[in-house]
Amino acid sequence: MSHSTAGSEATLVSHAARGDEGAVRALYDVYAGPLYGFALRRLGDPMLAEELVQLVMTTLWRRADRYDPARGSVRTWVFTIARSAVIDLYRSQPHAQPSDDLPEQAEIIDELASLLRAEAVRAALDRLSNEHRQILELAYFRGLVQTEVADRLGLPLGTVKSRTFYALKAFRLACEELEVDA
Repeated sequence: MSHSTAGSEATLVSHAARGDEGAVRALYDVYAGPLYGFALRRLGDPMLAEELVQLVMTTLWRRADRYDPARGSVRTWVFTIARSAVIDLYRSQPHAQPSDDLPEQAEIIDELASLLRAEAVRAALDRLSNEHRQILELAYFRGLVQTEVADRLGLPLGTVKSRTFYALKAFRLACEELEVDA
């Protein structure tokens, strides 16, 4: 997610805090899918997953005035709300007996941390030039070796090697700026 997207999400939360239903709908469009997937993995029930999405979005709207961008991104805030809601929804189900295995909070926190780390890595990649991002995506996300990257892009191998070096350097710097462990 780019800085402009993150900034626009913070603006949407600000508008939601003032009662702007359009802002809430826009935030729903951004987060409904990821929230549903998160809830489905944690709860294993499509109906509960849908309920979680509604619960989180309602909570987001009711508490929009409490969002503090200095404490984290909108995404971090939304998934923190979701993590608590998963536990509450699970506990509220009639089948949830004391002997049932409650999803471990540590597992939920680990999954949330993974989601947030992936989002931070995407944000760091968004800070790179197109050339650097393209090199890293081909080499690290598609698993191509440098000769394959050179063939795919129609570049000399030496150019790919130097771009890879500088792309990694720029990526590390972007991660440091975003306080992401690379």
